[in-house]
Amino acid sequence: MPKKKTNNRSRVLETCRHLMNVEGAQAIGTTRLCDELEISPGNLYYHFKNKEEIVRALFEELAADFRVAFGEEPPESLSPKVFADFYVKTLDVAYDYRFFFSGLLHLLRQDPLLNTAYLELQDWALEGLAGVAAQAAREGNLRVQNSQKRYRAIAVNTWLIWSNWVRYLEISKSGDPISRKDMLLGIEQIFDVLSGHLEPAYEAAVRRHLKNAQ
Repeated sequence: MPKKKTNNRSRVLETCRHLMNVEGAQAIGTTRLCDELEISPGNLYYHFKNKEEIVRALFEELAADFRVAFGEEPPESLSPKVFADFYVKTLDVAYDYRFFFSGLLHLLRQDPLLNTAYLELQDWALEGLAGVAAQAAREGNLRVQNSQKRYRAIAVNTWLIWSNWVRYLEISKSGDPISRKDMLLGIEQIFDVLSGHLEPAYEAAVRRHLKNAQ
């Protein structure tokens, strides 16, 4: 019986994620979700009290996937392939949960608990991104002033592109579906920002790996 309950809960989350990715977070309520799942409201509320709890649970999955894609520990070496794969994997997470970034401000304003969780992930990501920049500099592949302020600036610029790329695409594509290939263009944008700081040979090798990932 406990296993069946877990499967039902997972089914609710997966269906909701799919619907929100297609139609947007604001367009999907519990009634729509129950209709899609062909379950009663009571069955849904057994697992989640309201839509906010569902979105919160989906964000927990997003955050866990992001941490895995990012890596809890820094790699021994930031080879061009490792560097490219790092951005591909994290952008794939953003694509899998694109509804969240599309409706980011609305969702965070609606749920203070979600807002707190998001800020915690953002702080963790910025610290990690600054660490990536510092490691690239130590290995001679990133030419910037050796200071935490500069590494933090690179981290913030990277995060801004990563977390806002979905909304940029939605505006640019005027309602057309967003594809994974569209998302990977965000990585090229990140490297366009980094281009003036990366060693040319290293940058060229990273971009070759990015093309292979598409």
